[in-house]
Order: sequence, then structure tokens, then C-alpha cells
Amino acid sequence: MLRTSKQKFQPANVGETVRIRVPDVDRSKMDPQNILAVVLDIVDNDFYKLATKNGVINRLYTRNQFSVCKENLISITDVQRDVQISLREASTSNSLIGGQGYTRCNCKTKCTTKKCKCRNVGILCSTQCHDSLSCCNK
Repeated sequence: MLRTSKQKFQPANVGETVRIRVPDVDRSKMDPQNILAVVLDIVDNDFYKLATKNGVINRLYTRNQFSVCKENLISITDVQRDVQISLREASTSNSLIGGQGYTRCNCKTKCTTKKCKCRNVGILCSTQCHDSLSCCNK
């Protein structure tokens, strides 16, 4: 089994771009299923230290947990090495809607000030926020 696994999953080299699958519990329904990372280091010849543009992922990966991309889309110089992030934080930073859950306001006004939770975070109000009240943040 070990020989078959080593044939199926060739070792990755430092500097190669890889694709990591994000579990369903770590992302929202609208988030991408995969994130791109780069191999920073190989530890004990079996474990890989990976990093995204937003920081170094705080766990080690084995070769069967990611797939190597044919082209190098991220270089090691693009990575922030001083920041440690989890896989969920990496998925949230690549999200278009802000990750898991949603921000909701209960404004009675027109959402024109920073008191509105949605405007303060920098996202638009949704249908979940307030019923049929007028809103300037849609």
C-alpha cells in the first residue's frame, strides 16, 4: 500500500503551487471548494508546510491531502511568512461574501451611518437584514 501511494502521489518540491481542498464545515456554500498555496518546506520527508498569500497555514499536510498544480501560480516571495492562519481563515480571506455565516443588521433607519453592522463591515445589506424598510446600503 505504501508503494502504491508513493507512485500515485509523487513528492512535491519547495516552491510549487498546490491546491488544498477545503472541507464543507470550514467554508460557506458560496466559497470556493479549493484554495491555492505554495510549498514552503518539507519536514521529515513526509510532511509539507504550506502557505497562502495571506499567511502560513498552521498545520502540516501529507502528500495525499493536496494536489500539485501544473503551473506555479503563487511564488514564495508572495507569501506572508510572519502570519500564522488556519485553513478556515485562509478560506475566509479568499471568500467573496466573507466566509461562514452572514452579518445581519436590524436598522430602523436607512443604513447610512457606521452604526449599521453591514456598512461597518463593508458589505451590502441583504434580504435577511430588515423587511421592507428602505435602505441605502443595497
